[in-house]
Amino acid sequence: MLRKINAARILTIMAYVLFLAGIPLGVGVLVQYDYLDGFEGMSNERLNLYESTLLAELKKYEYLPYLIAEAGIVSRMLHGADNAGQVNLFLEEANSIAGSTVVYVLDTNGIVTAASNWRKENSFIGLDLAFRPYFQDAMRGRQGRFYGVGVTAGNPGYYISHPVRSNGKLVGVAVAKIVLSPLEAIWQEGGETLFVTDIHGIIVLASRPEWKYRTLSPLSAPTLKSIHDKLQFPEVKLYPLPIHTATRLGFAKEVTIGKERFLEKSRSIPGMEWTISYLMPQGQLWERTLGISLTTFVILGLGVLTRFFLRERRQRQIARIQAMEADRIRSINKKLEQEVEERKRTEHELRAAQEELVQAGKLAALGEMAAAITHELNQPIAAVKTYVASCRLMLKRDKLADVDTTLVKISELGDRMGTVTGQLKSFARKSTDKKNEFDLRLAIQESLTLMEHQFHTEGCRLELFLTDEPINVVGNRVHMEQVLINLFRNALDALQHTDDALIGVSLRKVKERAKIHVWDNGPGIDASVDKRIFEPFVTTKKEGSGVGLGLSISYKIIKDMNGDFRATNRPDRGAEFFVHIPLARTRKTGEKSDAADYSG
Repeated sequence: MLRKINAARILTIMAYVLFLAGIPLGVGVLVQYDYLDGFEGMSNERLNLYESTLLAELKKYEYLPYLIAEAGIVSRMLHGADNAGQVNLFLEEANSIAGSTVVYVLDTNGIVTAASNWRKENSFIGLDLAFRPYFQDAMRGRQGRFYGVGVTAGNPGYYISHPVRSNGKLVGVAVAKIVLSPLEAIWQEGGETLFVTDIHGIIVLASRPEWKYRTLSPLSAPTLKSIHDKLQFPEVKLYPLPIHTATRLGFAKEVTIGKERFLEKSRSIPGMEWTISYLMPQGQLWERTLGISLTTFVILGLGVLTRFFLRERRQRQIARIQAMEADRIRSINKKLEQEVEERKRTEHELRAAQEELVQAGKLAALGEMAAAITHELNQPIAAVKTYVASCRLMLKRDKLADVDTTLVKISELGDRMGTVTGQLKSFARKSTDKKNEFDLRLAIQESLTLMEHQFHTEGCRLELFLTDEPINVVGNRVHMEQVLINLFRNALDALQHTDDALIGVSLRKVKERAKIHVWDNGPGIDASVDKRIFEPFVTTKKEGSGVGLGLSISYKIIKDMNGDFRATNRPDRGAEFFVHIPLARTRKTGEKSDAADYSG
């Protein structure tokens, strides 16, 4: 009988222990469930807040590329009518008023022709950004969006682009860059943990700097190649974050990053290929579960009361947080209203500035007309004088058979002078002259014939290297000869005080393009005009001997032929000019320039 009583007591004690152990375990499960349920609601509110601030930051500048694209001064510059200096000032003022990071304009080849940071050492001007997706999207006629690091200083930013059209034709791309690092700094100061990932699972924004550019999973080789081709992210940082995921209580997502454990809530951002994730450390969850379970195990009778007390306290805390968040949201909405009013005022000021710049461009064009005629007719007039002197000499020597040929050349020079006077109209807007296929060798030889007397008079040697096969391009041959004569005349002016003066000319094919190389052994290009040598009215000649329009007009002529024009100093001595023009059989609209071969 005693043994039966002891066995019964043992069973009762075991049941009691199991009961006491089971209740805390059950309470612990309930605590976790309730906490996770509260986390769902709170995380949705936090995601709403952070998502709205991110979208508001981007929408502040969404209008800017469109406004720049609609500016007449920008489209005229892309046509070659207005110089880039005026557009740089316009972009600098627009960027300052809008408060964006930088704005710039690209031509149809993807080359930056004007930028608001033109005064800085790391200016974007001259960069080849044709590989960027936002340029390619804009060239397809739609707005482009892209996030990545810059190719100059490596600063990350969000790029918004818009196509620039003129008379229904796409002539370039306007771009605004927005740096989001101030927004990340606000997230860091807030003390909460969140990050934003792109379509490949790469972290692009984060409240923890060490997570930025890490990936949620290993990237495939094609994805890495695509990112490398676009220069989107630093390759050294694109390695996976040590992250593991699990599910708690069947519905809450639990992630472990390194040695830290979090509860995670994620959602896609509307209108973007980004996902925003909010993380809460699990330390508080485990502390609360363990504390309540131990308290329930020791004082079971007070467990239920403690549970209600904690629940009520948490609800009050959540209510206070919600009230604070409501105040913050109201404050944010008020700031947004103020920013909308400021944007309207800024748009009005930009339109007024645009009208003033248009008027200034018209007045500048009138001045260029008056100055360019005298400058560009000097060479043909000198050649006419030479041919007239030759005719008189032939008449005295009774060489009448050669007189007719010389008179024909004088007549051609008359036609040429008429063409030169019409060139000012081409400098003001896109040339409508008919373009034909011609051999560049003939244009070079004709130009040298016209300059032969000047070469002899000034004692300058000529080195000529021409290929034996024809090199045909499409354009205006007279305009091409004008470019060459201008280069020869500038070289002769620079060689006036040089012993054993030399001018070299070569013509060859380079990767389906014709390459003209003109060099001399003079003093070279002055450092004060090195980066502005193709701008109108930039000259190093003595006062009265030049107005600085020759190279500017020549630059536009080459651009109208879909070519490239570059100038630099030779390593040893002298200056050199490179002209690249597409061959007639391979010429395509918008063909990317072969800038890599400009080393000579």
